[in-house]
Amino acid sequence: MFGGIHLVKFNIKYIIVALCVIIVGVAFTAVAFSGKEVKTSLYQKDEISFNYPSTWEITNQTQDSQIAAFKDPKSNLTVTVNRQLIPTGYSPSGNFTMNVPENQSGFKLISHRTLDPNGNQITSDIYQMKINGTTIQRTELWINKNNALYSIIYTTNNLGINLNSPEIESVTQNLTIKNTTLPNTVVIGQVSMPSLGLNWNISDDTVNHYGSVYHVATSFYPGQNGTIGLLGHHTRYSAPFNDTYQLKAGDRVIITDYLTQKKYIYNVTSNGDIKTDYKTNPVQFAAGTYGLTLITCYPPGYMEAAYQTHLNLVSVMPI
Repeated sequence: MFGGIHLVKFNIKYIIVALCVIIVGVAFTAVAFSGKEVKTSLYQKDEISFNYPSTWEITNQTQDSQIAAFKDPKSNLTVTVNRQLIPTGYSPSGNFTMNVPENQSGFKLISHRTLDPNGNQITSDIYQMKINGTTIQRTELWINKNNALYSIIYTTNNLGINLNSPEIESVTQNLTIKNTTLPNTVVIGQVSMPSLGLNWNISDDTVNHYGSVYHVATSFYPGQNGTIGLLGHHTRYSAPFNDTYQLKAGDRVIITDYLTQKKYIYNVTSNGDIKTDYKTNPVQFAAGTYGLTLITCYPPGYMEAAYQTHLNLVSVMPI
């Protein structure tokens, strides 16, 4: 009898311990998803895969660097997953943060941290900015792998969404990027001239592409503290800069940059700077100023001089 009582007490003890273990396991699951159970679906394309909330809708991609795009129909959250090969000579900014000052870019850095889920080293930057009077929060997750920049960009006007939200955790905790050799791509962005109704790709290998202008290798990249140089034909290969002479002071030129996933808006400050000695004294691209110079041959169809349009950065916008 006493042995039976001892056995009952022994069993109760282990039942209590087992229940405690189960409770701890449930609590851990709740913490992992910030107290919210999230049903997920698997997205997989090429070398990248991740889970995402099943309530999200897949939307149309809007640019060459996008792998996938989503929106949450129950909120104003939009998500893009992007991949852009790193051009030769390009170095991402430290911690992938904005180099352009807040008073010029409008991007206010709220937090920066490094994550390491699932073997990925992820750099996270959270910004806030005002667009048409509404405060927008933008969370950027960056991974440098396969000689490419991978980014996941969350944009919302719900300032309560953060890195611990289930929407973000459901992606980052299961994100996998396999080692691979990516196909080469020369397009690193787009340049638009709204006043002329023109849009061209930006390539990083040669000016001799149809539908493209060339990012001059000796110049800076968007977001870097220095002048960007874009070179375009006047009469050949789609003649992308045939009409730049029509740009007037104050006209806007917009660079959509796939490397930083941002739009850089420039205003024309002067037009018609003709450099006749450009062959012996090449066009220079000054450091210390967020400028842009558009260059084409002059006169049209000849290479006797370099025709230049000068612009200054006035603002930065999310893509």
